[in-house]
Amino acid sequence: MNGRAFGRRVGAWAASAALVGMITACGGGAVDSAPSDEVQGGAENGSAGALVVIGGALAADNAAIYRRVLDGRDGDGPVCVIPTASGSPEESMASAVGRIDEHGGPGVATGVLLTVDAPERADDAAVVAQLRECSGFFFTGGSQTRIVDTFRPEGRSTAARDAVMERWNEGAVVAGTSAGAAMMGGRMIAGGVSLDAFEYGVGEAAGDDAITIREGMGFFEAGWLDQHFLARGRWGRLLMSALSEPPYATGFGIDENTALVVEGGQGEVVGASGVVVIDARDGITLELLGAGDRVDLQTLAVAPAAGRSELDTVESGPDDGVDPFARWQLLRDLAASPGAVLRYTVGDEAGTRLTLEPGPDYRALATAMEGGPEGTPLGLSVGPYRVTVER
Repeated sequence: MNGRAFGRRVGAWAASAALVGMITACGGGAVDSAPSDEVQGGAENGSAGALVVIGGALAADNAAIYRRVLDGRDGDGPVCVIPTASGSPEESMASAVGRIDEHGGPGVATGVLLTVDAPERADDAAVVAQLRECSGFFFTGGSQTRIVDTFRPEGRSTAARDAVMERWNEGAVVAGTSAGAAMMGGRMIAGGVSLDAFEYGVGEAAGDDAITIREGMGFFEAGWLDQHFLARGRWGRLLMSALSEPPYATGFGIDENTALVVEGGQGEVVGASGVVVIDARDGITLELLGAGDRVDLQTLAVAPAAGRSELDTVESGPDDGVDPFARWQLLRDLAASPGAVLRYTVGDEAGTRLTLEPGPDYRALATAMEGGPEGTPLGLSVGPYRVTVER
């Protein structure tokens, strides 16, 4: 079934927990269950270096995230900044090198100029030798397709990708922000917006209105990754991706200036905002994790950080007329309506209806009542919610 047909099917069905299996079985555009990698890793079982998956808009003074990059180094070599995603790679590379040096000391970082305009460098022996000396890697933002087109052209693993994967398997950290985060999965979300996801579904044709899925770099296989997540209202497209065909029925949406640090089969939230976890394996659940929360990447069991206070619950949620995918809207609603049922209509009055209802073991915690994005509580950690999608 193609992405457009999948979208129409979702619009016609009530995707409650009892029907999730039907939706998942029908799926979106056909995808392979796993990429054909020459060199693979295992961040989810602890057999490789750390991943620092950053949701974009990383502030220069976010010491907590830069420290996790620096702490993840393996060996005496530099942290190698790879600006392949950027439309201005030399400028982006210099900026990222400068910021890492500010936190780690002069000379701790260096740039490796690999661009989609010079793809032959991904098989150049001198470039490969430089990558093998890196203690870690930092992929800048831009377009994730540029990274994949350079390192994995037409599905072929270049010598540069093999070198990065080998160093990661030996223990070197791999970090990436924005596009550098999106590319980390075995499959990646390459484009599309939440509103269109409910009409057109998930597919593989670039330029279609469907959510576009492509092969990723293969560092992370625990679920879909998405970035700029709460700031850009991307939870609709992550939800529909989790309801599409395998390989993943789970997703991790990382907000701006925030990272999911993956190590030893666990993910930890670090930074200014939170990470949304969507689980569509048996019904649909959604929960927001705040800084310090940890999640088991196989079971998705959450261990909230200590030292938080419970938020007072309320009875009513937001007005049904709000756009659930407006900038920061979900975050504002989660903060303002702890314990309440959240109801949204996607599209016109006859559109898809989304309901988020607090589930068993629901929590609503915060470190402080202010200090988070958009004036929300700092360290906001709420959920899980049971999600239904119906026409």
